[in-house]
Amino acid sequence: MNEKQIHDFAIKWLEKYKAPKIIDREVEENFAEECFALGFEMDCGSSLKEAYLDKNVLDDYVQFKAVIDQISDVKFLGTAILSKWRGITHWSYNESLLSERNRPWFIIAFERLAYLAETNDVYPLPFQGEAKKIRIISNNVSYGPAPSPDEEVEQRLTLSSDGRVWFSGYNFDYGIDHYTIGRKFQFKLDQEKVDIIFAVFSRFFAGNFEDVFAMDIGSWEMTITNEDGRTFEFAGSLCAQYEIDGMDLSDLLREELGIKNLFAFDGNDKPDALNRITIDYNRHKKIKLNAPLGENVESVLWDYSERIEIDRALEKLTYRQNIGSDCIVTREYQVKGGIADLLDRFDADDLFSYTKGNPEDSIETLNESRAYRITMDFKKGPQRIVTGSFDKNGLPNDWPEFAEEILSFISFYEQIELVNPVIYDKVKRRRGDLIFCSVTFEKNGKDYYYLTKVDEYEVGDYVFVPSAIDGQMKTVKIVKIEYFPEEDIPYPVSKMKHIISKCQKDEFEDH
Repeated sequence: MNEKQIHDFAIKWLEKYKAPKIIDREVEENFAEECFALGFEMDCGSSLKEAYLDKNVLDDYVQFKAVIDQISDVKFLGTAILSKWRGITHWSYNESLLSERNRPWFIIAFERLAYLAETNDVYPLPFQGEAKKIRIISNNVSYGPAPSPDEEVEQRLTLSSDGRVWFSGYNFDYGIDHYTIGRKFQFKLDQEKVDIIFAVFSRFFAGNFEDVFAMDIGSWEMTITNEDGRTFEFAGSLCAQYEIDGMDLSDLLREELGIKNLFAFDGNDKPDALNRITIDYNRHKKIKLNAPLGENVESVLWDYSERIEIDRALEKLTYRQNIGSDCIVTREYQVKGGIADLLDRFDADDLFSYTKGNPEDSIETLNESRAYRITMDFKKGPQRIVTGSFDKNGLPNDWPEFAEEILSFISFYEQIELVNPVIYDKVKRRRGDLIFCSVTFEKNGKDYYYLTKVDEYEVGDYVFVPSAIDGQMKTVKIVKIEYFPEEDIPYPVSKMKHIISKCQKDEFEDH
């Protein structure tokens, strides 16, 4: 974006407001889209009013004209124009953009904007140097109904490289100023955390990144000051997903600063995520002991339990079976990237949110009980615990889908070769041996021989083969691989067909 585009924008709309036969619809259509595309923002006029506290410059065009020559910042003026336009079109009933008090205001503003755009380059180069100060203003006011009273709509965050942090949150007010101070605090951040933030921001904004501007959403603006005192300005809409080295900049600020509901660059409206989930299953069963005839029958309580812990931070899934006091089995699956992917498959906002429950006349199993407890820790929300009886109606409705994902994950990594006869009972192929693969077309079906020229298949692989009946391609599972010298082959080669290629397990199951 450059000054010529802003100048053309200002001239276009100046001519519209000066046209004697113009109507409101013609000064409403596409205006906001063009403003956002140029980087202008919507702040309810707060920046303009703060700059001229002793004057009613937002509503009185006479007072606005008296100060217009003092305004030299294109973005500042563009934001004021957009804010006034939106205040009239969305929050002021039966008021016209072309009224006797509004039309002159816009004409004055667009004339000044056109003049400034001819002489100023308002969009800076990417950041240069080492960041010493970061200031971010995030505003989540968007199109649609006005925010609720006392709803926090703007946040101003300033960080200094020596660890000082200033934060102010502004609530919406239907009064004249629209904003009132809500939260406000100052604190000192650990230097290690400060260094991480400043290093990441210096690197990211020095490189190439995409400015994100969108309709119907809030906006942010940021100023970064380097070691030489030079300032670099950036802006966008509150939907920016800025990442570097796998780190999301908005999440980085929230995690390191510990400020609740920090808008940053994305408005903090991303879906929540599971950080940790623990499932405890307990089965209690009374077991009667054998006793001589006529004596009282005694019983013992068998306390069996299972636990699955999935931890994003540790990148680990732990499965523990407590079969008895002297029999405990534990398996750990440490999978970098895999645990995060597993947890992200679940909708954290809705997971285990509904359980049908058993009817009141349900009969409990004699001498046996099964119960569960699910503990969920989230990235943003509070911990949630779900308990109940371990049966179809006592479990959450989405338990089957969850259990299938966990079973699939564990099964994928349950590859034990040390005691697997498929592995240790395999002989090496000799030069000249033919490779015979026994396959099955359906589960527990009859085995059929197919040939292959490449020794790249294993027992358990799923492959494509031509049908012996009609030649059409079918999916089969390899159940055995054998090597035979030509003189010992179990079936004539001239009558055999060859494996085509590997396929996926789901293709076999669909077949």
